[in-house]
Formats: sequence, C-alpha cells, structure tokens
Amino acid sequence: MHRTYQHSSLSDADATLNYLLDIIVEGTWDWHADTGRVERNPGWYRMLGYEVGGLKEDVFTWENIIHPDDYARVIDYIESFIAGKRQDYCIDYRCKKADGHYLWIRDRARIISRHPDGSASRIIGAHENIHARTSTQDELIEQNRHLRDDSVTLEHTLQQKARELEAKNQELEDKIREVEYISNTDQLTEIANRKRFEEKILQEIRRARRYSHPLSLALFDLDLFKNINDTHGHSAGDRVLRSIADLVRPNIRSLDCFARWGGEEFTLIFPSMALDGALQACEKLRGLIQQHEVKPGLCITASFGVSLFARNDSFEDLLRRADDALYRAKALGRNRVEVQASSASTPPREKQEDTAAP
Repeated sequence: MHRTYQHSSLSDADATLNYLLDIIVEGTWDWHADTGRVERNPGWYRMLGYEVGGLKEDVFTWENIIHPDDYARVIDYIESFIAGKRQDYCIDYRCKKADGHYLWIRDRARIISRHPDGSASRIIGAHENIHARTSTQDELIEQNRHLRDDSVTLEHTLQQKARELEAKNQELEDKIREVEYISNTDQLTEIANRKRFEEKILQEIRRARRYSHPLSLALFDLDLFKNINDTHGHSAGDRVLRSIADLVRPNIRSLDCFARWGGEEFTLIFPSMALDGALQACEKLRGLIQQHEVKPGLCITASFGVSLFARNDSFEDLLRRADDALYRAKALGRNRVEVQASSASTPPREKQEDTAAP
C-alpha cells in the first residue's frame, strides 16, 4: 500500500482523515462485525440526499435502501465475501435516495481484519455514483434504436405506447401492492398475518447468522379469552383483538415485527435484541395490556413466552422454546412473562384450552 502521509501523532492522523472524509464526494463506509456498527462519511449521506448523520449506523440502514430487484444478488455477493469465499468485492446496484428515486452506485470494499475462523471482522468500502454513466449508456442504446427505425412517426408512436405501457405498469404495480397487502395482513387486526410472520422470521434468522446479531422471539396469548366470547359475544372478542393490536403497535420499535399467530395468540420478532431487552419489552407490553380498558368494565391480561435464537437453531426450535415458555406462564398463573433460552428439549405436553382460572 502506498503511503501518502507520515504523521507525527495519532491526533494529526485522525484530523487529516476526518478532513478528507468530509470533502470526499463519494460515500465511504466502515463495518465492524463485533459491534454491528457501520460508520459512514458525510459524502455518503449527501450522495443519497439524506441528512448527514440522520440514519442509524448499522447494516439495516444499508439493506433497507437496496433496490428490491438487486437485493438477493447483493446479499449473496457480500455473504460470500464475508465468509472468505470471494477475494474481491466490486458490485453495481441501486440504492434508494431520500426523495424515493434510485441511484446506481458501484460498491467496492476490502477486508481489514478477520476472525480466527477466517470470516471478516472489519470491512471498509466506498460507494461510487455511476448513475450518470449508466443513464447515458441507456440513452445511447435508445437513440441508436430510434436511428435504426429512421421514422419520426414511428418514434412518436413508440413514445405514446411507452406512456400507455407505463400507465399500465403503474396500474399493475398498484394491484400487486394491494394483493401483497391482503396476502400479508390479518384482516381483523390489520397487523402482519401468520404467512408474513413466517417469511419475516426466516429472513431475520438468516440475517442473525450473517452478521452474528442477537435475535429474540416472543409469543403472547390473551388470558381467558374464551370467557369474553362466551360472556360478551364474538363481536366483543373481535373488538378486544383490534384494541390490543392498536395498543401494542406503537409501543414496539419500527424494525420489530408484530403479527397475529391465530385466534387470540400473537407473535413478536425482535431483531438485534438480546434476551434481557426482549424481556423488558414484553414486560412493558404486559403492563400496558393489564392497565388497558377496552371499554368500561372490559379488561384483559396477557401471558408471554420469550426465546433467544442460537446460531444452530431452526425456526421450529426457536418457536418451540417460546411456546414452552408461554405454556409455563399460563401454568404459573397467567399475566406474566416467562423465558426459555436453552435449546434443550422439554417433555412433550398437550396444550389445553385457556378457559378458566386455575
């Protein structure tokens, strides 16, 4: 590596580095695997139109702005690079700007340090703006096509057809979003349904393995819910479910996933959250539910089971331990939070309907 500077002190070197990072037009990033922190220079924010320092310094910020059509390709690429299966890292893809448009960038990186198993522990990289170059290439291709047509009338016709196609595509996209919403949303509570939960937990398990992030899962069940249906009617039961969903939704993080598992049972996915944090979050929700009055004279409590992801866990392992913890919370008197962090199996049991107090 060529050495441009020979500083006499660490503070002088830090000052020079920060001055350079502040004036560099393109974006630089520095990922530390052990902490999950990603440091980005001001040029990175300016290139994409975000307020400098206005986004969280983690990998979720980066993953969330990758164009959906490029996401799988980029993630497979960086996974192989982190694992040491790929020596060089240079890939072109699109990133979402603050105004909602996408910018073509070229991402280059180099591994600075590794773990004992050979995987990367620190990587630095740079995002180069190649949008103008890519757009110019596309325009030249389009212009050449029009020259070959050699017909102004045909060109106008094609432009009109393009506008009509764009309108049809927009209509199709709107329909696709509508279908996706219906497919992934519980119609009663308007939170994620079981299908969306299963997709999300598999995605988060893969992400936890990739970045060595903690991951916690919680199941919670409304206590003695059948009594509400029997006493007040099913419409009151539906009202309770909607009310609890509206209560929980604003009291979790934006990156958490809240879903209806079925009946009166719900799930919570806590990405990048260790067991202590998940227990505190669930205890907070338990207290809010206990204090909540759905309507005058109608209150309810909830029991929670929490489990922590271990690297070799399957989705079924994680879910089973949370379900075992939930069962124990019910058996110990309900309206409590229990944890099952161990991957050790528990004796088989038959789940009973929660109909009456013990």
